[in-house]
Amino acid sequence: MRINANIFPSYFALFKVTLRQMFWSRRTALILLGCGLSLLIALIFRFTVGSGGIVNRFIPMITLLLYGLLVNLSAIFYGTAIISDEVDGKGLTYLQMRPLRKSRVLLSKFAAYFVGSLAIIGVSHLLLTIIVATHPKLDKNILFHLGMSLYYTASMALSLLTYGALAATLAAKFKHPVLWGLLFIMGWEGISGVEYMPMGIKRLSIAHYLLTLFPDYRAPRSEISGFLGESPPSAWVALLVICLLTVGLLWLAIRIFREREYLM
Repeated sequence: MRINANIFPSYFALFKVTLRQMFWSRRTALILLGCGLSLLIALIFRFTVGSGGIVNRFIPMITLLLYGLLVNLSAIFYGTAIISDEVDGKGLTYLQMRPLRKSRVLLSKFAAYFVGSLAIIGVSHLLLTIIVATHPKLDKNILFHLGMSLYYTASMALSLLTYGALAATLAAKFKHPVLWGLLFIMGWEGISGVEYMPMGIKRLSIAHYLLTLFPDYRAPRSEISGFLGESPPSAWVALLVICLLTVGLLWLAIRIFREREYLM
């Protein structure tokens, strides 16, 4: 099959437009507010808390709880906007009049969502680490914690990919994808993480595999033991499942997006 190389600038232009729209949206204001709150908490913590035990657990705890929430919200809000914004804003009509494949349109917009959200959250987490890593009671030097920040960011990137692919699939199929996405993350993911749930149920949860890959340095195991259960998968199995889920969900989103007729 002959590929027209002149068409790739169109997809890159779509990537840039999506990225620009993303940064100027109300969703980004909400995520930035959450990131700013995290940095404010870190500043207050840095100059008020002196206990070494609490200080060494602060970054893993706030990453798991607060940044975990920000990642989930980013995935649902931005992931569903990949399709729903084009439908609601009538932009899909214009795109369908251009010689652009729907599959590449979706992937271009998904790439913009991923790069933009990872940049916002990754930079915020790096700043938080720099603030807290200057605390004299930390048991490791600042370079170690900067490296851990990259590790945490990689873990959050996997969450953005998988939940973002899920959100894109929901947006392609349902009329109110944000609601469905929040129900899945706040509902099913929470229910499957209950400690007494059998392992068969836990393994149907995305969080079960994502938390397996969460860095274990000072990790609050009591917060994630419910999701992992007594026999969590090995790291390579969890990574394989996450990759397969992401690819499978994106493939499903593309297929639905290509075949469905959206009412303008």
